[in-house]
Amino acid sequence: MVEFFLALLLWLSVFVPSSMLASITAKRNPQRAGSVMQVSMLLISTAAIWLMGGPGKFGLFQGWSFVFPAFLLGFGVSLVLNLSQRDAGVPEFLPEGIGRFALLLLLAPLGEEVFNRGLVEGYLLSHGHLWSAILFSAFLFALPHWMAVEGSKGERAYTVLGAFVIGSLAGYFFALGGLVPAFILHSSANFAGLTVLKLRKTPRYK
Repeated sequence: MVEFFLALLLWLSVFVPSSMLASITAKRNPQRAGSVMQVSMLLISTAAIWLMGGPGKFGLFQGWSFVFPAFLLGFGVSLVLNLSQRDAGVPEFLPEGIGRFALLLLLAPLGEEVFNRGLVEGYLLSHGHLWSAILFSAFLFALPHWMAVEGSKGERAYTVLGAFVIGSLAGYFFALGGLVPAFILHSSANFAGLTVLKLRKTPRYK
């Protein structure tokens, strides 16, 4: 239990200052807030990982063996989750054009995977935990998604549940192969979300 309490403290030590920076940015430019938060999480998490023993201790880099199944599973599961959810519109923190793709396909998967999987799950894995580490990091990953979407409590709960599923899958692939397959799964899941968002704008869908 001590390791999970310390893992929670690690999570808070990154999430709280990143959220504060994003909140300050949102008052001036809401569409930059997401990028500021992801960059903050990436930098603080990376610094913490190096201070606590380096990427090797946290299992960040193990190989490329699981990239293809991670891509397929991330895209497929996210596609089902997004199609079964009512259209909630576009959150105000998402930028337009190429910035949206850069944020959702590159920056967010990298920042959130280094943070949730690399730092939190990696810390717990280094102390001999496996499934509990995967599920705990997925739970912490899913929680902020409650605030990331607008809608009823039921719609927000569904979003959190979907994020927990994706986080659990990413955590499993992180335990198997490190950061790369976890990043690929997360990015492909976001790509599926963008695909559904684009599909819902077409006249045929409406």
